[in-house]
Amino acid sequence: MRDVQYPDDSVPNPSTIRIEDLLASDAAPAPPVREGLPRSFRMRADKHYVEMLDAPPPQPAAAESGTQASQAIGAEPETANAAEPEAIAAAVQAGRELAHSLAALRASTSLLSERGPALASAVAGNLIRAEAWRATCLLQVSRFLRGEIIATPKPVRAQTIVDQVLKSIEPERRLRSITLEERIKVGDSMLVVDEELFVGALSGLLMATVALTDEPALIVVVAAEARGSEIAFVISQEFVRSPSTWATEWPAAGAARIVAACNGRVAMTTNSPGTEIRVVVPRVL
Repeated sequence: MRDVQYPDDSVPNPSTIRIEDLLASDAAPAPPVREGLPRSFRMRADKHYVEMLDAPPPQPAAAESGTQASQAIGAEPETANAAEPEAIAAAVQAGRELAHSLAALRASTSLLSERGPALASAVAGNLIRAEAWRATCLLQVSRFLRGEIIATPKPVRAQTIVDQVLKSIEPERRLRSITLEERIKVGDSMLVVDEELFVGALSGLLMATVALTDEPALIVVVAAEARGSEIAFVISQEFVRSPSTWATEWPAAGAARIVAACNGRVAMTTNSPGTEIRVVVPRVL
């Protein structure tokens, strides 16, 4: 009897199927379909980018030419390098003083948070204003010494400089109960300085003088006078002997560099007792 073939049958003659074929198909199932990239795909490492990873960063052409020019000059770079350690030391010292000033600010806020007499609030307010200005001056000097900011001198009235310095020291004067004797004779004269940096430098020198003693009987003279082609700012006292390192600490070092950037000069002298700081800048009017 012949086998009947149905239209849906995939095998024409079932009787011709062998047992070995069935076992072979069960033992070796078809591999699953692999998703993603084909097996033959390989990532290519571009030689150009590999060399860019291994090679050091290129130096600007301007820096190379500047280095060659400095080497050709000879003594010029040695002078700059010799002054660099002094600037770094002054910047580090200013940073330490800034940390102390910020700590004083944090401590003074507790006086305001607690309910107390009006005198305590007034003292806390003056302390916060004094330490905030001190921190501002320290930050300016530190940033200038590290080269983060540069002086941009512009014409300004000498009286404006004096007014800002006296206003900035007022909270400190109240805290210490000292006397400031003003001797101002500048009229309408003008000078060319970076106003913010110059005021900060003079304020730092004034605060350094005030900090020589805690005695309330201290009298500090703040003088400014226009003579010929120069304007002199003088801060002096005749009551306290200064320490031996007073003229080389951060206020003097930082202020001297700022004043020098404004074509001026700073002279500090010590007496027995007493101190004097003289800042002289050119007068333009």
